[in-house]
Amino acid sequence: MTAGLSISSSPVVGGTARSRGAWAIYLGMIVVTLDGSALNLALPTIGSDLGATASGLEWVVNAYTLPLASLLLVAGTIGDRTGARTLFVASAGGFGLASVACALAPTLPLLITFRAIQGVFAAGLLPMVLALVVKTITDPAEQAKAVNLVAVSGGIAIAAGPLLGGLLTDSIGWRAAFWLTVAPIAAAVLLILRTPETSRGERRRIDLPGQLAGTLALTALIAGMVEAASVGWTAPIVLALLASGVIGIAVFIRIEHRASEPMVPLGLFRNRAFSAASLGGFAFQFSAYGLQFVLALYLQQRWDLTALQAGLVLIPFSLGSILAAVGLNPRLLHRGPRFMLLAGTPLVIVGALITLGTADTGTWRWLIVGNALVGIGTGIYSPSLNQVATASAGTARAGLASGVYNTSRQIGQATGIALLGSLIALPDSTSGVRVGLAICALLGALILVLTVVYAPRAQNTTKPSSPVSCEP
Repeated sequence: MTAGLSISSSPVVGGTARSRGAWAIYLGMIVVTLDGSALNLALPTIGSDLGATASGLEWVVNAYTLPLASLLLVAGTIGDRTGARTLFVASAGGFGLASVACALAPTLPLLITFRAIQGVFAAGLLPMVLALVVKTITDPAEQAKAVNLVAVSGGIAIAAGPLLGGLLTDSIGWRAAFWLTVAPIAAAVLLILRTPETSRGERRRIDLPGQLAGTLALTALIAGMVEAASVGWTAPIVLALLASGVIGIAVFIRIEHRASEPMVPLGLFRNRAFSAASLGGFAFQFSAYGLQFVLALYLQQRWDLTALQAGLVLIPFSLGSILAAVGLNPRLLHRGPRFMLLAGTPLVIVGALITLGTADTGTWRWLIVGNALVGIGTGIYSPSLNQVATASAGTARAGLASGVYNTSRQIGQATGIALLGSLIALPDSTSGVRVGLAICALLGALILVLTVVYAPRAQNTTKPSSPVSCEP
């Protein structure tokens, strides 16, 4: 299929990065990203209205992130079996209804419950975003443009989220942060319904034992880190949860090794580019989104800023991401993913180190400059991680590869929120934030090392015609 092939001659959404179906994909990315970026600024108000503790606020976020991370893998397999468009439509509709339920939730337990339901549908929506790009756009140049536009969409949502979340929270209330996603998700459904179904991949059975073991292991690990913020890392319940999580991971690996059709074919990780991209995705999401969650709380609790004021202080990160995606990446994409990664990660490291100067309100310049550099850096390198991870498995397993990659990202986000949240809960929250920033700088260095070691192989994986063997 060439970039200009018409829809009527092919059972796919379209051949260009600006087709009707592609715009539905971008709206899907906007919704998933906007939900988190807008909600961060509403968390202190939610805490006041519903009587939530610090750990309760972490559960408002991680109740969404945990099912999202846990179910991405099986969602990718379902998408390959049923068609990416079908799963996209069902997940987007469910996400919209769950958003309405969150907006109407009268108590904290119900809000957390509806957030978990929202996360289940987001797990079906997110992997289909990148899978639809790979399945519907095979021209390498158009595919690169589409991947960058996915990043642009996410960047726009990240930029608009703090401002809209802060403005709506201060003027209308925190419930407006959930109503915010209803209109764009409805538009995405209408657009994608007017396009043909995508081609289906191989029919694989659902690995229920692996799904159960993986979900329980991840939930135990994150729950242990979240509760550590309230009762301490040496509390018996925390140690029991963390130990259960580690044991669960070992059980999960054993199940996947012995399964005839595993949820995660371990052979997928024999491709060094995919493994490096997945680890890089974990580090990226931990640093970029875990830190924004913590800073949103820190600015309102320690600097006594309103939700809107905190959103304005955090906007340089979002604007930096958009600057990279819109202004820089179109001029750099032809240099390949290795160059993009080498160009972006040093900016993240320097930005995190500059932000270490953040203390009281008089240090706002350090925060703004450092956060802007982190935004620019992540905006440059994150599209390359997406492209390498998804394309490395080939078109037939694009949904599975996207699910594994996005799982690593969401695990990174959940871990970042839980771990960094425990640091900000320390008596000296400024020192806690600085420790978190130092961790983020180290993770940026990890991505840089992975790039230097494995990126030469990664450059070749952007060709969909060279799938990696995924057999265990």
